[in-house]
Amino acid sequence: MESKDVEISKEMGQCLYSIAPEDAKIILMIAALSPEGDVSQFEFYSNNGVKESEFSIGDSDTMKLHYLATAHQKFMVANNQPAWTRCEFTVNVEASKFSMELGYEENAFRDGSLR
Repeated sequence: MESKDVEISKEMGQCLYSIAPEDAKIILMIAALSPEGDVSQFEFYSNNGVKESEFSIGDSDTMKLHYLATAHQKFMVANNQPAWTRCEFTVNVEASKFSMELGYEENAFRDGSLR
């Protein structure tokens, strides 16, 4: 049985794959999340920086990603980790692998790009 954080991460990867451009080989989601988990901001990129205009994301996808990011943050806090506020989640489509880099910035929300 997989750890809950791995289950959440796999679901996040599947959601990103479903909204990414058809030719995506690498998918990058940058997420900023408040320490309380009530506010989020997302940016999406694929294949060397193609920005989110190529992604087919609707409100329900955004809500699902917010829910998953919050669930992951809460899981980490429940396991005595600090609440992350920034995440770079990468999906390598060809290798069927994902990676997640967490950050703990005091103010992860930025005007303009999250990059």
